[in-house]
Amino acid sequence: MKRAALPWALASGATIGICSPAGPVRPDKLEAAAKAIEKRGYRVVLSPSVFEQTGYLAGRDETRLSSLHDMFERKDVDAVFTSRGGYGTSRILAQVQSERIAASRKPFVAFSDVTALQWFLLGQAGFVTFSGTLAVEWAGGVSDEALAATMRLLSGNAQGDLLAGFSKDDFKVLRRGRCDGVLLPGNLTLVANLLGTPFLPDLADTILVLEEVGEARYRLDRLLFHLRNAGVFARISGLVIGDMTHGAPIEEGVPAVEQLVREATEGYAFPILYGVSYGHGPLRATLPVGAQVRLDTGQGELLLLAPVVAERV
Repeated sequence: MKRAALPWALASGATIGICSPAGPVRPDKLEAAAKAIEKRGYRVVLSPSVFEQTGYLAGRDETRLSSLHDMFERKDVDAVFTSRGGYGTSRILAQVQSERIAASRKPFVAFSDVTALQWFLLGQAGFVTFSGTLAVEWAGGVSDEALAATMRLLSGNAQGDLLAGFSKDDFKVLRRGRCDGVLLPGNLTLVANLLGTPFLPDLADTILVLEEVGEARYRLDRLLFHLRNAGVFARISGLVIGDMTHGAPIEEGVPAVEQLVREATEGYAFPILYGVSYGHGPLRATLPVGAQVRLDTGQGELLLLAPVVAERV
């Protein structure tokens, strides 16, 4: 994996650009979210194509790609947020100019379907991004703690435990231990879809953080065993499981997700922490993709070992 390229810290009063590289967003919700961001002291610039819709996509592939590149090149934009997730990011990966985006050094905040782009940027250019609050969620959808966690990271004020400020009552230690590595958070389906492509970053000595939404238990089982069969669990240093059941169907007579994780990772020695606040629910930690961290499952901590933004000189 390339040496980490850090974005600039986001200053108070900076301008945040919003684009839609995946699914379409409702104008009323995004406009309300933009006002909520502005109330926190930032300016907001919307991509001209942010509200476009072509079926289940936020416009044609070339439009979404162009808008993405444009946001990172605009002189009047200091950070880039994606409007929402959904579907479609994988369609444009082969055309994304990773070095061009990394050279901007603008903080990039995304989640869910945009996992594919964030992992791609880390693998291709070493660019550290942030998996957390989507732009549309600033008007509702995530907690105040989640919003505060996002801005602490972007401004360079986050230190220590990335999971601090969120309840740890539901944490379970599936395998006790401590390890250091490169943090790779993301959506399970998107991670599985990257396997076998040239867009997957090096997984050696990484700490994987996985979440999922709306999937039946048998599909989670299939995805986890796909990671096992592809050799993912033979390469990583640690595993953190976030929210896997948000929006999922209620099922009886099938194994719990915890048991599926135990079975898929049987025979490996890396530490595993289960039930952290990272997923499609309102309590969502923002996690830097590509950060140097330490996982301590006994303490329920994910500790930053190095800065994830750089101060402008």
